[in-house]
Amino acid sequence: MASILKVDKLDPQSGTALEIGTSGDTVSIPSGATLDISSATLTPPATMPASSGVNLTALNASNLGSGTVPAARLSGLGKILQTVSSFSSPNIGTSSTSFVSVEASINITPSATTSKIFGAFTTMIAHKGDDAATTLYSYLAVFRDATNVHQTLQGYANLASDDHIYNNVALNFIDSPSTTSSVAYSMQVKMNGTDGYGQFNSGVANGVSMVVMEVGA
Repeated sequence: MASILKVDKLDPQSGTALEIGTSGDTVSIPSGATLDISSATLTPPATMPASSGVNLTALNASNLGSGTVPAARLSGLGKILQTVSSFSSPNIGTSSTSFVSVEASINITPSATTSKIFGAFTTMIAHKGDDAATTLYSYLAVFRDATNVHQTLQGYANLASDDHIYNNVALNFIDSPSTTSSVAYSMQVKMNGTDGYGQFNSGVANGVSMVVMEVGA
């Protein structure tokens, strides 16, 4: 049977240091007992032993001085993971009724398959008529590789021969590429007919500004 020492207080015999047990011993606090150190100063070891953090309910994030929080722990925040921007000065004119490249593209490599890509393309297109009273309009689209992810319609003009009408274009889109491989987003255009064409060059347009951002899920 273990010996029981009943006292109300333990003080060191001399000095201010009180030692309980010897190196290698285990000092146990029995179940149901409370070790109250709320008014004391606790000096932990330099290396804390492995322990579950399930009961750490009031950890102040401002005290996280180093390290990286895994992206999986930040789900639902809709954070911007990366931003890529580019500017292109195309020089093309087309009357094609099938989509053709505007010579403006941008690449981004998502960090997770669950990420979404938000993009903003802005430019100006000049519609030029070849015949009198031509009703001319264009379809401008953003393609991810070979996939059309967003499209808009511009033009609607009765153009006499050699007349120009200018249209500012803003293509904003959200895409889910579902990959961690590099993807290319490009602007493409097609016309409603061949009696005129859409023109992109430094004389009639100020280039194509492109921004794509990876948004975490």
